[in-house]
Amino acid sequence: MPAAKSKSKKRALSSALDVGETSSSKRIKSDPIDTSLSPHSQPGLQVQMQEKFCLATAYKDAKLSRCTSCSRRNGMDTCRFRDIRFIMRDAAGACRGIGFKTKPAPTLGRVKFPQSWNTELRKEHVNIIKRVVATGLLPVLQREIKHLEHKDTICRPREVDVRATCDTCLTSLFSLSWMCRLCGREACADCYAKLCLIPPNTTPASAPKDRRDPEKRLVACVPRESHSAQQFFPISRFAEAELRSAVEEMKAIMNENKHAGPSRERSPVGALPDSSSSTPRNSSNSLANLDLLAAVVAAHPHLPDNKPLSTSPEAKVSVLLPPNLESSAPDLNNSTKPLPVPAPQSIGDIIPLVKVENTPNDIDAATTSSTSEPVSSPLLPISPSTSASELSQTLKLKSPILIPNALVPEGDVPFHPTVTFSDLTLTEDTFRQVWVEGRPLVVKGVLDKFHIKWTPQYFVEKYSDHGCTVVDCVTEARRDVTVGWFFGLFGKHGERDDARVWKLKDWPPSTDFKSAFPELYDDFARAVPIPSYCRRDGVLNLASHFPSDVVAPDLGPKMYNALAMEDAEGSKGSTRLHMDMADAVNIMVFAEPCADGTVGGARWDVFRAEDAPAIRKFLSDHFKLANGIDPIHSQQFYLDKQLRRELYANTGVRSHQVIQRQGEAVFIPAGCAHQVCNLSDCIKVAADFVSPENIERCARLTEEFRAQNLERMWKEDVLQLQTMMWYAWVSCSQQFV
Repeated sequence: MPAAKSKSKKRALSSALDVGETSSSKRIKSDPIDTSLSPHSQPGLQVQMQEKFCLATAYKDAKLSRCTSCSRRNGMDTCRFRDIRFIMRDAAGACRGIGFKTKPAPTLGRVKFPQSWNTELRKEHVNIIKRVVATGLLPVLQREIKHLEHKDTICRPREVDVRATCDTCLTSLFSLSWMCRLCGREACADCYAKLCLIPPNTTPASAPKDRRDPEKRLVACVPRESHSAQQFFPISRFAEAELRSAVEEMKAIMNENKHAGPSRERSPVGALPDSSSSTPRNSSNSLANLDLLAAVVAAHPHLPDNKPLSTSPEAKVSVLLPPNLESSAPDLNNSTKPLPVPAPQSIGDIIPLVKVENTPNDIDAATTSSTSEPVSSPLLPISPSTSASELSQTLKLKSPILIPNALVPEGDVPFHPTVTFSDLTLTEDTFRQVWVEGRPLVVKGVLDKFHIKWTPQYFVEKYSDHGCTVVDCVTEARRDVTVGWFFGLFGKHGERDDARVWKLKDWPPSTDFKSAFPELYDDFARAVPIPSYCRRDGVLNLASHFPSDVVAPDLGPKMYNALAMEDAEGSKGSTRLHMDMADAVNIMVFAEPCADGTVGGARWDVFRAEDAPAIRKFLSDHFKLANGIDPIHSQQFYLDKQLRRELYANTGVRSHQVIQRQGEAVFIPAGCAHQVCNLSDCIKVAADFVSPENIERCARLTEEFRAQNLERMWKEDVLQLQTMMWYAWVSCSQQFV
């Protein structure tokens, strides 16, 4: 091919009709806005679907443009054009043109949806999930219908062996995406909108010099080519009939919600019967209820298990809280100051929020949390005007051996009280009443349900020779060691290099926990509190509906193991301030005593989701961060004692302080920034889950992470929230036709 014509030929390839050419073939002319050739519009031609990679010898004569995956020979990706691009051949087998598949698939495809969960999937579970999905996806799917109706739309099956993500911002591709027909790069709707604003003559060379700049990534195409908006065509991964049917059903659900009233719209779990209360729930004031409840139980932290408080085995406390409290959290710095509680308008406004019993015997007085603890006491009637201090005094009179051991505030920095439950008595109904408000909580007495002792000795004996990478909590330096070497450091304070505080986090880093440690996976699934939410197959965990033959989000469990770190000024903590994309539960399965012989554990600071903007501004101002750097998502900062004081002094923001002990589970809602400092050598196991209550927060976090990816290639959208919601919808629809 003459050099002078080379450039024009390449430009022709970037037109709307991508046509191959051989020495004996002619280019088939077509309207430049046509997406593909139709097999029916060219009589006498045969269709050869591209079923292999672009470099396959079967297509060598067609001179196919290579997709970005095949050009890089990226084994972690699949050919972008496979199963959607076809070659038109004449009777002699010569290539006459190239087209793309435009007919929508009749069904979603052959994926294997789960058929069983931790408990029976009931109609009320399906109603909850469908109502949440309809709220989140209906506007998106309505736009997708118009996207699908575009005559240039290229239809492709939804990927099952890779995660489809935007090549610019790494957000998972669910709908409304666009693809370059020359290099196969895909862009989400937001990145495509940005591409439309870039001048058409922009090339990678003329784009911003920073290679990480999103504009440079957007315009980059195959070598010596650059993208323009006209080069991209709409992509749809939906079966049209299923899409339209889902939209109509979602509309009906939303109309039903609209007529049901605001209380139902606010809480997606309202359809489940609440066996703990027959009175209506006043959600507008329930946050204050949680604060008062936590203040009450924090005044009575732990009752030694070897001293029974009551001759009755059903001894328990029932806390009835008025819903019209002030919204501000109670100040626990002065335990003698009564908390004013205005009387409710009627007795029907009083709701029972929690019922807890004795802490199990596997956790003794020395290994329980110093945060708010369950209280063992005979049943106590509480009047509408009872204040926290009055209730506290009543509990002392009924249970004279209560030993106050509340968490002491740091100087003039107060903290939010944290509601704590016993695992024996925490029900899903009670859990939902706390969880729907987006507040962290602690569950005690979990260790007894584990059949395996997750001790350092166990891991040394079972996995001593396994390789792993540990990270220094202070410098983030990495070191390749063995599992036996790391866990051999536990409890041996005199044999350590004081300059290093090692942690083994996210273990195993890449292998699925269930595959790597099947016995530990089963042990965790057996012991985790609120299994319908927290287990991988939890009936109310939206992630449980992912098909088994599709690349699903890795939500754990994972292990987080770290040596002791002093929580002093200048400390970097064991886990720096960050947010998770989903809800999380973290169980401490083992804690060595501290170096001074005191009870071991870990200190948590969990901040409320609404305080995130104030925390971001405080850290940005304090460390003079450049624009675009998110001080929470960058995971570079730990709020030590001094910074916690300054944060409270400047913004009024305080955390939920939790001292997590062995056998305790900490629940962290999505969107709550949190940090951890191990006060002793600790072994913890954690799992993420996606609850119906926090879908909106997960969606907001996805957008925040996308913004970070536009500043720097940070992390892939592994949660795939919208895809997860769609699979949950289809799965539930198949279970209840």
